[in-house]
Amino acid sequence: MDFKLSDDSLAMQASTHKVVNHLLEYEQHFHETNEVHKDVDETLREMGYYGLSIPEEFGGTPVDKVTLALIQMELARMPPQFWPSIRQALGPIPQLLLLHGTAKQKDKWLSRIAAGATACFALTEPDAGSDVGAMRTTAVKKGDRWVLEGAKTYISNAERGDLFLVFAKTDQSKGRDGVSAFLVEPTTAGFSMSKPIRTMGFMTNGVYGLTFDNCEIPAENLLGEENRGFYYAVSGLNEARVNVGCQALGGSQIAFEHALQYAKDRVTFGQPLSNHQVVQHMLADMAMEQHAARMLLLEAAWGLQTGVDVRLKSSYAKVFCTEVANRIADRALQIFGGAGYIKGMVVERVYRELRVMRIFEGANEIQRNMIAKQLLGD
Repeated sequence: MDFKLSDDSLAMQASTHKVVNHLLEYEQHFHETNEVHKDVDETLREMGYYGLSIPEEFGGTPVDKVTLALIQMELARMPPQFWPSIRQALGPIPQLLLLHGTAKQKDKWLSRIAAGATACFALTEPDAGSDVGAMRTTAVKKGDRWVLEGAKTYISNAERGDLFLVFAKTDQSKGRDGVSAFLVEPTTAGFSMSKPIRTMGFMTNGVYGLTFDNCEIPAENLLGEENRGFYYAVSGLNEARVNVGCQALGGSQIAFEHALQYAKDRVTFGQPLSNHQVVQHMLADMAMEQHAARMLLLEAAWGLQTGVDVRLKSSYAKVFCTEVANRIADRALQIFGGAGYIKGMVVERVYRELRVMRIFEGANEIQRNMIAKQLLGD
């Protein structure tokens, strides 16, 4: 890496670490009740974590991309259910609003997101995930309105969504080059939401399907230019993939911390588990891979910060960090043995929650396709 972490970045990381350690006291409550204690969101909201990617003029407290990565890695030591709306606030929607939104759109939404409103990214459909060109949701211009028809699926945080960035076909003949992006509020007539689709983990209630049935929105709700939605999604997902890397490494970090301490405390055959060479090797591999992934991630974050093309490095980071994190979580659970497989254990939680990260924001297999195309110049 050709950069040095600033004192301010390290200070913000350290302060977030302390906040997270305090909020982790509520994890057992969550495991027992499946409810996040109200103090968690109140604390995070009061400390300004919702506004870290939003300019001051809209009520935010912005930090640079490297600092943001360090902060997210700390926040991700908590259960993901503790900070779902913050992940959305640090995701692609605020950045796309800043880059492509009108003055009215920015004024209306950025301050609300900084204050804690939830903005949801609605791209995936029942028959179109990675293949955006297969999207079936349409938007037809009728006078001063757009009419949306179609469905989305696996939408995170939809139950608390205040704003949805919905991608729809505006020119059926152009494939992915005929996709546009729209700002849709959940109170809009013709907008409906499914019951929760239960998941292995990650979301408290699950994910949701959205349906648009003659759903009319004002023409001014188009984000940016017509038929440029695919390119907005791609640019937004570059940053989202770096964020996923942060979330993965935060989870694997706390799993490693617990495994390291357990190995020191657990006595087997008359000596600490950590005295056994096989366990020492597992811990060494976990530490090395975590460090290597962190360096790769921070390099990608530095690229975002300096405005260089990060398509390749964001894919590197997304694949490597999520796969390293899954390996670390697996080894951590193995070190705990049967105790690690019990509900309510941190390593069990991390092992279960991390699995989806190899799928969302662009499945790792798709990322490898993208990496190969860039390497081959296709």
